[in-house]
Amino acid sequence: MTSWMHANTVIEAETLCGMALYPHQELEILGNEEQFSLQQRIVKLGPVTVGEIAFGADVRLECGELHDSYHVNIPMTGRIESEHRGIRVTADSEYATVYQPEIHTALPYWSATTRLLCVKFDRSVVDAALRDALGNTVTTQINFGHTMQIHSGGGRAWAQMVMMLNDQLSRPDSILREPLVGLPFIDTLVRGLLVVADHPYRNAIVKPIGPVRSRLVKTAVDIIEADAHLPLTVSAIAARSYGSVRALQQSFHRELETTPMAYLREVRLRRAHRALVEADPSVATVASIAYGWGFTNLGRFAETHAARYGETPAVTLRRTLLPH
Repeated sequence: MTSWMHANTVIEAETLCGMALYPHQELEILGNEEQFSLQQRIVKLGPVTVGEIAFGADVRLECGELHDSYHVNIPMTGRIESEHRGIRVTADSEYATVYQPEIHTALPYWSATTRLLCVKFDRSVVDAALRDALGNTVTTQINFGHTMQIHSGGGRAWAQMVMMLNDQLSRPDSILREPLVGLPFIDTLVRGLLVVADHPYRNAIVKPIGPVRSRLVKTAVDIIEADAHLPLTVSAIAARSYGSVRALQQSFHRELETTPMAYLREVRLRRAHRALVEADPSVATVASIAYGWGFTNLGRFAETHAARYGETPAVTLRRTLLPH
């Protein structure tokens, strides 16, 4: 059976949480320091990590960026307040919270009465499941809603699946430990999240399957993915895709509910953000990275970046200077 791990000091708790979930977590005790403790049990199967965590006192957690993971917090008791994408929300017995990759996340209040069940998905497996469900290439991270109801319907059933996974993986003789059984279950859990959580592609997933993406759109998407750093125009993309501008625009609107240039901007924004995260702030500047990805209006770039990632480009670039 997977054993529980315990900590009685802040440093020990930060180390345990960092080893199990995210490496740069900072913890502050808000309640009685003498009552502080941490209990956690973390289990992993393929691309999914499930954890059960409880603190003996009220605490605050700074989690930093979640990097390449989608994450869901399901309180089994108590409540947790979160700050993510500039919004503060509460998770409790009725609503879970959903977090996206590459965005700063904080938990300003975790009550001592809270016993949390959390599930962390590798970004690649969730994005791949969405691409498979839609029959196309999705280049941006999935913009999940901040909360997901778990008190009834599909959300409740999905949360119960996570609870069962957590329970079964704690047992050494569980059939879910067999890859032949466990990995298909994980696939179902990932696809279930895409069905029950709110996001822009949900209606396309739950409605009857439509036609496969046209060759024109597929070719244009491949061009944008490969050459997003170049000064592409809609005319150039259409010509290289062997279609007219009008046909390309209509196809993008019909199949992707966007325009070719809006799609290009989304790809550039994601890659510019990644460049900011990975850059050396003593060498790179926001302007150089923005210009390198085709953003000539720095003010508009800053606004768009802040709306998507919850912080300005300058804050993202400077984050690597902060002590960990």
